[in-house]
Amino acid sequence: MSSSKQKNQPADSYIKALLFLIPIAAIMILGSYLMGTSNALILLRWFLILVLFGVIAYPFSCYLFKDLGSGGFFLGKVLGITGVSLIVWTLTYCKIFKFTTLFTVISALLLAAAFYVPKRFREAMFERIAQPDTITRIALEETVFAVVFVYLCYFKGMLPDINGQEKFMDYGFIMSMLRNPSLPALDMWLSGYNINYYYFGQFMYAMLIKVSGIRPSIGYNIAMCSSIAIPFAMCYSIGCYLIELAKKCGMKCVKYTEHIVGIFTGLAVMIFGNSHSWYYDENSIGNGLLKNWAYTRPFGINVGKIDGFFYPDSTRYIGYNPDSTLIQGIANGGDRTIEEFPFYSYLIGDLHAHVVSTMIVLLIMAVCIALVARTFSLPVTERLPLGQNQYPILFMVKKEMKRDYIKHMILTVITPETVAFALLLGCAQMTNYWDFLIYFIFCSMAMLVAGTLRSQQFANAPGIASFILALTGILLTYLKFGRMPLIHVGLQALLFIFLLAVTLLYPNALSRTASGMGFIFTVAHAVALPFNLNFDMISNSVARCVNHSAPFQLFILWGTHIVITVTFLVFVIVFKNYRYTSGKRSGEIIGQEKIAAESPNPVRKFLMVRNIADVFVCGMVVVGILMLIAPEIIYVRDIYTGGFLRANTMFKFTYAGFIILSVAMIYSIARLFWTVGKNGRYNTASFFIAILFFLFLFIPAHYTGVALKQRCGDLSRDNFKTLDGVAYTVNYSSHYTGTIQSGNLMEYMDAINWFNTSVSGPHVILETYGESYTDYNIISAYTGLQTVCGWQTHEWLWRFHGVVDPQTDLLIADPDYNVWDIYLTPRYRDIATVYTSDNPDEIREILDRYNVDYVIIGDMERDRFNMDNTATISSLGSIEFSSGDLMVVKIDRQPA
Repeated sequence: MSSSKQKNQPADSYIKALLFLIPIAAIMILGSYLMGTSNALILLRWFLILVLFGVIAYPFSCYLFKDLGSGGFFLGKVLGITGVSLIVWTLTYCKIFKFTTLFTVISALLLAAAFYVPKRFREAMFERIAQPDTITRIALEETVFAVVFVYLCYFKGMLPDINGQEKFMDYGFIMSMLRNPSLPALDMWLSGYNINYYYFGQFMYAMLIKVSGIRPSIGYNIAMCSSIAIPFAMCYSIGCYLIELAKKCGMKCVKYTEHIVGIFTGLAVMIFGNSHSWYYDENSIGNGLLKNWAYTRPFGINVGKIDGFFYPDSTRYIGYNPDSTLIQGIANGGDRTIEEFPFYSYLIGDLHAHVVSTMIVLLIMAVCIALVARTFSLPVTERLPLGQNQYPILFMVKKEMKRDYIKHMILTVITPETVAFALLLGCAQMTNYWDFLIYFIFCSMAMLVAGTLRSQQFANAPGIASFILALTGILLTYLKFGRMPLIHVGLQALLFIFLLAVTLLYPNALSRTASGMGFIFTVAHAVALPFNLNFDMISNSVARCVNHSAPFQLFILWGTHIVITVTFLVFVIVFKNYRYTSGKRSGEIIGQEKIAAESPNPVRKFLMVRNIADVFVCGMVVVGILMLIAPEIIYVRDIYTGGFLRANTMFKFTYAGFIILSVAMIYSIARLFWTVGKNGRYNTASFFIAILFFLFLFIPAHYTGVALKQRCGDLSRDNFKTLDGVAYTVNYSSHYTGTIQSGNLMEYMDAINWFNTSVSGPHVILETYGESYTDYNIISAYTGLQTVCGWQTHEWLWRFHGVVDPQTDLLIADPDYNVWDIYLTPRYRDIATVYTSDNPDEIREILDRYNVDYVIIGDMERDRFNMDNTATISSLGSIEFSSGDLMVVKIDRQPA
């Protein structure tokens, strides 16, 4: 390199560093224009906190995602957030530290040390930073996130209320953790008990709210928008990653293809919907086709109601339209299901487990790509004797080489990627257990591809046996011992050791995959062990479906995704990885054709003459379609009964299927544009199919505009209100206070503000019990203070124990563990006594039994019990706070 170029490098770096001002400018300029400067500054503070987490993890992300142009900076941001959260979570669960800002900072420094001290991580980072386009790529990722983040916050500000659906629950989880520095988190709706649900995802956002110092009522809405914007930018990175991997393996395409694919991947996964609205929205072109079907009824298809589209209809379709409860002969009185996807979840605004978990599962997906990319790029040095009659290879290795052989084999199973799988699956298990199971399958697919690439043999008898043992052993051990965490982890560890021993003796693709499955399943449960030891599992049994979806309805929902991805799968099978050439040479295959020809592994031979990115995406297609098929075969027994048996199962499986197939769909279209035939030219048929499929994207894209307008109304700036989720109470009219008038919850809000500013730490309060999905228990939800008994349906769900009825094969309440008899009914009775009894001693006995510190007496309590018992209750303490007719009585504690 010339001296002039060397001198110019620092100057160029400084100039490129200024690119980091672009996302900051996007937030401030766009945010100020749409929402005002004060809101833009809040978003900027949140953005900078997220950037710090990216900096913490950057050396490791450069090592893990070395083939990604940015070094995986944005993916590393999620790695940093998850890693710091896991450290704080685990050590707080183990009573070593507390969930405080100080310990969060210490945990961040510990994680930074773990990533910056190892030389190989630092070298990977310096090597990546030295690349001329790295800083540009990082700035581009951050700008994509910033723009999407601002717009999502803008739309959220049109309907920011933390009220409706299950927002009280999600906000209550966060407030409970912010108030109480210990874990497990206290259940704000059942005093004396911990939350018995999956809430690691809410914990991550509680941590971000705590370290950012943003008011929780604003932080909740920012977290909700982040749970879509962060995955959007991750999808952008994954889309770029797949194209860059394909280009590395020989794909020829126009410049900036990876960025276009990245943007569309983010749109398809996080912003588009399924195909339903294009057919059922009466203002859509597709509705005309549906009207024709409604008239002609081909194959006897009943299309149901085809007008009056409302945006939730796309998530409540199978079993609802036509109404399955009115269909004769259908089992269990109906078959109503749920088919959600990320953008609908954003519109609803519930910070639920499946929403928060999206960024974890996308990180798992990215690590899967990294595993396959690294394995494909490894020099093929494994030349092991295959042996005769399945003779164990370990016994054929020379004595002085056995130690190196064993180390080599173990390190082909326990790699940085599989360790990351295990840690992330452990986090998924505590965030949304469904995602743990689903992405365990996804990781297994990636390990199978990687294992095939590096193995001389795909399978032999011991390998097949070990793979079957892994599948059955892991599942049966989980089903039998899942409720006994320590025993379960121990047995899974023993199974892994056995599977690893088989791999040492008979190394092939299936035995390696089996060992990897055993490893990640065991370690994931070890990671989640502190949580599981304090968690009462709700359900872990499965049953066979007796109702099934009509093929027509499956096509309406997923037809676009399936047609595109299955077509691509066929093209990958038909077309090898031919090199594009403008000369006379043709038929040349890019990749390791010579190795493939020599390989005794037929599956490996097939993979080696194809673009490995294509192969991986085909694996994604298979897993994604499996997620759509699974709820047609089995369902997980839970509290959903009657005509809703497979509702939750279909919800969680198809939500994952939507994400996986949406990523695959966009890559498929891009790849079909640039398919090279045996003649060395771009395939014309593939090119025109790609154009057609690109137009197909308007089908799922139709949902976004329609749903956004129906949910938010006028999208102009005049309709923006605030990001504060509790500001609505000023004009809100609750139906549960006995008086229907604007602002009738303001006295409760005054009490909430008093509790949040004047009362620190965990305390037990008493307010009226309440039905779920109502305004009841607003104080416990908005303060995180424990009330004696809150939303009844949710407490029933979280603590439900079921047993299988042998006659109906359905899950019924355990007669020896009836939640109503144990928890709810006695507390309802005691609460009613406090608000209606004129006997102070009787009231005191109840308050002492539940360790109640404060009693709330407001309009909801008076309306519920048709009585004002202020005089009797206040005689047991003093009125610490009052606002209008609402009083907070602090109970005088009796000496023991």
